[in-house]
Amino acid sequence: DVDAILSNAAIEEAIEDTWYSPFPQVQSTERPEVVAAGLLEGRVAIFINGTPFVLIVPVTIFTLMQSPEDYNERFINGTLVRWIRYVFIIVALLAPSAYVAILTFHQEMIPTTLLLRIAQSREEIPFPAFLEALIMQVIFEVLREAGIRLPKQMGSTVSIVGTLVVGQAAIQAGLVSAPMVMIVAITGISSFLLPQYSISVALRWIPFPIMFLSAVLGLVGMMLGVILLVSHLCILRSFGVPYMAPLAPNDSSLLRDVFIRVPLKFMKKRPSLYSSYNLKRRKEG
Repeated sequence: DVDAILSNAAIEEAIEDTWYSPFPQVQSTERPEVVAAGLLEGRVAIFINGTPFVLIVPVTIFTLMQSPEDYNERFINGTLVRWIRYVFIIVALLAPSAYVAILTFHQEMIPTTLLLRIAQSREEIPFPAFLEALIMQVIFEVLREAGIRLPKQMGSTVSIVGTLVVGQAAIQAGLVSAPMVMIVAITGISSFLLPQYSISVALRWIPFPIMFLSAVLGLVGMMLGVILLVSHLCILRSFGVPYMAPLAPNDSSLLRDVFIRVPLKFMKKRPSLYSSYNLKRRKEG
């Protein structure tokens, strides 16, 4: 009972199970084929008058990481793109933390030649690896947010030119090292691989606490952060559906459409996560 519903976000906040979690528990889309595919899987589409977005419930984290383009290409190409997406999501989460942990506590893991080059590049850097990574991560997030807020004709240009100028100036000024700029650049580019903007926003700030744990405890701290993150994901529910399904709880019959994109002729049944009624998609043969 409210005075107005101005956007889909108001409905999303009112119906999600865990309001304090940074991860979205409702899928929001403007694409008709995504809504149709969700309905055919047994999920529910919520239309809001006056907004171009449609909410789809329930969702899992793997649903939010899948792109409609995966099913518009050949299944081999869709599978390869999906693997690249999963790998670089892990890179976006853990690359800065791994760099800080290894450079601070575990230098013996780095090959000698590479370690000498990193030491040479950091010779005049006045900050420890954690502060160096924190400065560059914050600068990158500021530039990315500024690029979004600027007019479309200027946003991409300012983001690219600003990143190049700031990164090169920071190296020449001796504030950060060249390897750190490369790590942050790879991390930032990897975060753009997520097809859903809502989950990419959540994954933008999660590396910060993991990076802090890595600076304090090394790789043990990084793994502690990963364990806490996975534990939180396992606790989440989206309208009663486990957020990590079908991986946890494990359902091997549904895993084949998570890590690979199986040909459509083999997808004969609907996901049993969402509905137990009319599971058959197509006739045999």
